[in-house]
Amino acid sequence: MARTSAAFDILMVTDCRFPGGNSSSVVEEIHAQHRAGYRTGILHVPSPILRAARPFADKIRDVLDGGLAELVVGVDEVHAKLLLARHPSVFTELPDGLPEVHADEVVLAVNQVPADERGLQPYYDVPHVQHQIERLVGKGATWAPIGPRTRDALAEHRDAVPMLPWDWENVIDVDQWRVPRHGFVSDRPVLGRHSRGHWSKWPEEPAEILAAYPEDPHYDVRILGGVDIPVERVGYLPDNWVDYPFNSMPAHEFLASVDFFVYFHHSGLVEAFGRVVLEALSAGAVAIVPPYLEPLFGDTCLYGSPHDVRGYVDQLYGDWESFAERSRAGVELAQRRFSYDTHVRRVAELIGQPEASRAGQTGEPASPSESATGPATEHAAGPAAGSAAGRPLVVDLTRHGGPEGLLTGVLRAAAGPSGTCVAAVPGARSHDVGQAAVETFPRVLDELDDRERSRYLTARVTGLVHAHRPTSIVLLTDGNLGVRDVLTATGRPNLDAVHVHPGDRDGTPEGELASAIAAGLPGGWVATPPPGRPSGGGSPAPRPVTQRLLDRLPVSWHLHTRARRKMRTLRREHLDRLMDTAEDVGVVLFEAEDAELSLPVPARVTHPVPQRLPVALVVVPGADLDPEPNIRALLARQQITSGFRLALLAPPRWEAEAARHGLAIETLVDERSWTALHGTGWPAYLRQRVHEASLAFQPHTVAFAESPIGGPGGSESVLEVLEAARVRRRMETRQRRPR
Repeated sequence: MARTSAAFDILMVTDCRFPGGNSSSVVEEIHAQHRAGYRTGILHVPSPILRAARPFADKIRDVLDGGLAELVVGVDEVHAKLLLARHPSVFTELPDGLPEVHADEVVLAVNQVPADERGLQPYYDVPHVQHQIERLVGKGATWAPIGPRTRDALAEHRDAVPMLPWDWENVIDVDQWRVPRHGFVSDRPVLGRHSRGHWSKWPEEPAEILAAYPEDPHYDVRILGGVDIPVERVGYLPDNWVDYPFNSMPAHEFLASVDFFVYFHHSGLVEAFGRVVLEALSAGAVAIVPPYLEPLFGDTCLYGSPHDVRGYVDQLYGDWESFAERSRAGVELAQRRFSYDTHVRRVAELIGQPEASRAGQTGEPASPSESATGPATEHAAGPAAGSAAGRPLVVDLTRHGGPEGLLTGVLRAAAGPSGTCVAAVPGARSHDVGQAAVETFPRVLDELDDRERSRYLTARVTGLVHAHRPTSIVLLTDGNLGVRDVLTATGRPNLDAVHVHPGDRDGTPEGELASAIAAGLPGGWVATPPPGRPSGGGSPAPRPVTQRLLDRLPVSWHLHTRARRKMRTLRREHLDRLMDTAEDVGVVLFEAEDAELSLPVPARVTHPVPQRLPVALVVVPGADLDPEPNIRALLARQQITSGFRLALLAPPRWEAEAARHGLAIETLVDERSWTALHGTGWPAYLRQRVHEASLAFQPHTVAFAESPIGGPGGSESVLEVLEAARVRRRMETRQRRPR
C-alpha cells in the first residue's frame, strides 16, 4: 500500500485540549500565519498533565472549522519547513501512532517552567524532552522561552540545549481586542480579572484576595473564570462581586466591561508570560499586577501587592486624563511589541516568506530581536479595524402574543437602517418575522407550566446570545417571565437591553434603541430598561437562600475541594446503581439538570405507552429539502415500526408542516442563511444547536438528513438509523438487568 503524506509550511505540535493560555497562544499564531500566507498543520500530542478525558479546546476547533489550519491525522509522514511545538510536557511520553515527521527547523516555545513550588514533582525533564523530540523529528529543538521567568528557570540547562537569544513572546491581534474608551465604564470603579479557575490562579490568603478585589460597594468586581477557589478561601462570595463562569463569554468582551484589570495569584505559581495581562492591555484596561511582570510590560502596568490596589484605583478613577494616557500606552505597547507582525517576522527569519505570499507581506523581514532587554523598531500600527457590528436580537417570550403588528413593528425598529436582525419567536408566530433570520420555540412549550417554560426559555435565550453575539437584545413579554433572570443567565454585562411589555407610558424611553421601538408600539405597550438592572450591566446570579447562609459559614465548615469532588463521585456511583434497578421496576429517575430542558415529544403511533418509546432526533441542516414529503416519510416509518418518537431540528420552513402533524420541532438557521448573516462559525453553531436540542428532547438516536428521505430517488439510511433507536433501547434495558 502506498504511503500517505502531508506537507506544511509550519507544523504546530501541542496538546489541543489545554483550555487556557496555551491554546490561545497557538490560535493567535495560526491566525497570524494564515494572514501572511503560511500553510499550517496541527499535530495533537497529549500531555500527561491533562489526565481526564476532554475534547479539543473550542478555540482550536474554530481554527480547524474555519480552514485556517489542518489537523494531521491518518497520514504516514509529515513534512514541514518549521516544526513549532508548545508546552514541553507533551514530549513526556510520545504516544503510538504518530506519523514520521520531517522538519527543516524545530523550535520549542517554552511556556511552562520545569518546576515550581506547586508541584511535588517536576513538570518535565529538559534532557528527556529534548531526547523525545529527537525521536520524533530526527533532530533536537531550539528552545525558545516565552518570557524572562522561563528563561531564568532554564538557565542551568543553557549548555545542554540550544536556546534562542530572544524570547518567543506571545502575540495578539490588537485591533480585535482594542476598545474605544471615552470614559469610565460605570459610576464607580469596575475591577475585573479573567483566568482559569485553578487554585494556583488566586492568592492563598483571604486577606490578599479581599485586598485585591475589595468587598466594598464603592467598587464593582467582575470575575470571568469562576469563583469556587476564592469562595472556598474567603468563606463566601462578596455581594459586590459578579461571577461569570469560565468561557461563558469572550474575554475581549469581558475586558471591555472593566476599567482596571487586577491579577494576583498564588505565591507558588511562576507565570511563564502572563497572557491575560497582554489581553487586558490590548483592550485598554489599566493593569495592576505583580512586579515580576515589569520586564515584559514596562511602565504600562501598575506594579505592587494586593494591598496597593485600592490606592491605585482611587487615584486614577479621580483623574480621567491620567487613566486614558495609561490606557493608550498599554494598547500602543501591545501593537508595537506583541502584534501579528512580530510573529510573522520571526517565522520569516527562520524559514523565509511563504511561497504564495499574501498582499502586505512583501519585503525583507526584520530580525525579531525585541525582547526583555529592550524594544526594537516596529512598523507603525495601522488604523483600528474594529470588529464587525453585531445585529440586534429580538426575542418574543410572550405566551399569548400581543396586538396585531406588535412583533413586526418591533422587528422593523430593531433592524434599523441595515434592515436585518435575528429573531426568536414561538413557532406559531414565525410567519410574522419577514426577512429576519429566525429561530423558533417549539409549540409543545404550551404544555408546560410557567415555571418549566421559564426555565426552558432562559436556557434558550442564553444559547441565542452565545451563538449570534448580538450588540443589543429586545425582550417581549406579557408578564409571565423573569426578564432579569433571563439577562443574568446570558452572562453579557455590556448587552444593550430593551424590555417591551404591557404598561402605561411615562416620559421618553432612555436610549436610541428603546426610543425607536417605543415610537411604533400600539397603545398599552411600553419599551423600558429591564427591571432592576444595575448601571454598567451585569448582575450577580440569583442564589438560593440556603446557599447564601452557607456562604457565611466560617471557612472551616467548607469541605476541601478534593473531598467535595470525591463526594460527587460517590454520589454519581450511587445514582448509577439506582438507575440500574429503577428501570426494571418501571420507575423513571431524572436529575434536575435534565428536567430543566426536557420537552414533551408526542408520538402518533399504536402503542400502549407511547411516552416510553425512545426519542429519535432528525437534524436537517440545509434549506433545500422540502418538508412535506420528507416529514411524510418519517411519519410512515414511525407508524410502521411503532418503535420511536420523532423530534426535529430543522430550518423554520419545516415548522408549519411539523405542527400540522403534531411533531415536536426546534429550528435552526440553515447554513446558507447563517453564512450570509455571520460569514463564519457555522460548524460551531450547528454543534451548539444539536447539543441544545438533545438536552431538550433527550434523544436515544440522532440522525442527519442532508438528502431526500425515502421514496423514489430518496435515501432509506436515515429511516434505518431511526428504527435502530428501538433496538438500542432494548439493548440498554437488557444490560441494566441485575447480574
